[in-house]
Amino acid sequence: GLEWTCCSESFIRSAHPLVKDAVLSMISLDYDDTIMAAAGHQAEAILEETRVKHKGQYILAVEGNPPLNEGGMFCIDGGKPFVEKLKMMAEDAMAIIAWGACASWGCVQAAKPNPTQATPIDKVITNKPIIKVPGCPPIAEVMTGVVTFITTFGKLPELDRQGRPKMFYSQRIHDK
Repeated sequence: GLEWTCCSESFIRSAHPLVKDAVLSMISLDYDDTIMAAAGHQAEAILEETRVKHKGQYILAVEGNPPLNEGGMFCIDGGKPFVEKLKMMAEDAMAIIAWGACASWGCVQAAKPNPTQATPIDKVITNKPIIKVPGCPPIAEVMTGVVTFITTFGKLPELDRQGRPKMFYSQRIHDK
């Protein structure tokens, strides 16, 4: 979606756990347009294969937000408006992780006057659990920690009232 790619860049810099351990030993990262080798039709085929093969079992991690104005034409991904791809992939996902401030809250793209009508993920996808991992960029270890938790325990983390994982957002650093 509309973003700066800083979320993917943060994710690949995680030190604990190392992202290589998460990607190579814990999860099957089938699609990430920033770090995958495939592009174009090959990448789109991988995305569709993932949706069909793992229906109801995959976590959709979203970076950026969808613009809604003019049918979503302000962000085209694989020849389609990003908002269409988001809805399609979310439909068969177990849950969604909103990486970063853009996906979680809307960020600068959603600021007034907002000519693209950029909007946070939870305003478009309302029928799935959404785990918000805000930040610009999010803390790498929080990103891999959420993935590690889901993989290890087979469930979603407990969320605070803002939809963030309590294990990382339950205390303020200034209260310590």
